Amino acid sequence: MLPWHTLRLAGRCLLPLVMWYSAGQLVRFGLLVGGTEMSHGSMRDLRLALTMLVFILMVMVFLVVTAGMFASLRGALWEIRARRGDGDRDERFSDGLSRVIVPFVVLYLSWGWYTDDVRDFYNTDIQRQSSQYGALGAFYDFATGASMDTGRGLIDLSYTITFVIVVAAFVGRYFCAIWYERGESRTAAFALALCELSFFYYGAQVVASRGDWVGGRAAYGWWKDLLGTLDLHIPGWETFWGLVGEVWPYVWGALVLPGVWLTVAILMYGAYAEDTRTVIRGTRLEGGAVRAGDMITARTHSLTRQLLTRFFGRWGHWVPFAHTVRLTVRGGAPLFGLFALCFAALHVGEGYARRGVLYLIGTDHPQLAWDVLLVPANFAIELVVTVLTTCLLAATFDIAAGAERRRRAAGVSGRTAETARTRPSPHAPSGTSPVPPGSPVPSGSRSPR
Repeated sequence: MLPWHTLRLAGRCLLPLVMWYSAGQLVRFGLLVGGTEMSHGSMRDLRLALTMLVFILMVMVFLVVTAGMFASLRGALWEIRARRGDGDRDERFSDGLSRVIVPFVVLYLSWGWYTDDVRDFYNTDIQRQSSQYGALGAFYDFATGASMDTGRGLIDLSYTITFVIVVAAFVGRYFCAIWYERGESRTAAFALALCELSFFYYGAQVVASRGDWVGGRAAYGWWKDLLGTLDLHIPGWETFWGLVGEVWPYVWGALVLPGVWLTVAILMYGAYAEDTRTVIRGTRLEGGAVRAGDMITARTHSLTRQLLTRFFGRWGHWVPFAHTVRLTVRGGAPLFGLFALCFAALHVGEGYARRGVLYLIGTDHPQLAWDVLLVPANFAIELVVTVLTTCLLAATFDIAAGAERRRRAAGVSGRTAETARTRPSPHAPSGTSPVPPGSPVPSGSRSPR
C-alpha cells in the first residue's frame, strides 16, 4: 500500500512539486555563485561577512522550498481530508511556514544537515576558481608565490568581527525567542530562525579560528587523557567503539536518516511533538515520569533544574525522533520497516541511475562538454529522487496518521459501548429503585356518603 500511495501522490501533485524544486534549485544556484564571487576581492572582512549572510539565506531558501513541497501534497492526503471533514480549516502556507520554520531549523542544525550545504559551497568555489585560473592556479599564484583564498570564504573572517556578530546574534536570538513565544507572529518566526542560523554558523567560525587555542586548554588535555585511560583499563573499550564506528554509518543511512526526515514530514503536517511528556503519553512510562518530575520539582532548586535541562538538552533532538517512531509503529510495525526499505531503495537507485547515465554518455567527449551533458542529467535524477522521497514521507505520515485516527475512534467507540451497557435503562427500573410517585391526592372536602 505504501509504494502505491507514494506513486499516487507523485502523480496527482507532480506539477507543483517540480515547480517548487526547480525554483529552489535556481535560487540556490544563484546564491552559491553570488556567495563564492563575493568572497574574493578587496575589503575582505566585509566581503566575508556578507558571504556568510548569503550562505545563511541559501539555507533559509532550502527550508522554505522543503516546506513548500510538503505543503503542495496536503490536498491529496487522506488525513488532511479527514481533518476537513471534522471542520478544520486549511492552513495558509505563510502561517504553516511560520509555525514550522523554527523547529525545522533546530532539526537542521541538530542532525548535521549543514555539512551538505558547506560542501556544495566549497565545491562551487573550487570549480569556479579552477575554471578561471586552472586546477593548480586556484590554490597557488605562480606569479607571486602566494597562496590563493579558494574555498576559504566561510572560515577566513577575522576573529574580532566574527565574535561581535556572534554576540549580536545571541542577543537577537534571545529577544526574538521571547517575541515568538508571546505572539508567534510570522516576522518573529523568521527573525528567530535567521538569528539561530547566524549564531550557529558565525559561532562555528569562531571555534574553527581558535582550534589551536581550544586544543591547548587543560580541560581538553584532561579529556584526552581520560579517554586514553579508559582504553587501557577497560577490556574491549577500543574494540567496542571501533565496531560502533563501523556499524553506525549503516544504521544512520538505513534507520535514523529516514526517521529524521519523517519527523520533518510530521512537523509539516501538524503532528509534531518535542515535549517528552507528549511523546510518552498513554504509555507505561507516563506515570513514572510524572512522579519523577514532581519529585525533582519538590526537592531541587530552580537553578539546578535549569542546569539539568541544559545538560540533557544535548540529546533533545532524539525526542521528536522517538515520537516519529512511536507514531509510525502504532500504524503497524511493518510500516516503518517498509518505509525505511523504500527510502534506502530510492537512494541506492539514485547511485545506479548516475552510473547508468555515465555509461550511456560515454567518455569520448571534450572537457567542456561534461557540464553540458552532466548538469541536466544530474538535475533530472535529483528531481526524481527528491519528488519520490517527499511523496514517500507524506504517504508514510498519511497511513500512520490514519491508523492512529482509527485506533482512537475505536477506543472512543469501545468506551461508549461500555458506558451504554452499564447505564440502567429508564424504562426498566431495578429492584432497588424507588417506586415512581402516583397521581396527587386532591385536597378539599370528601364526598358525602
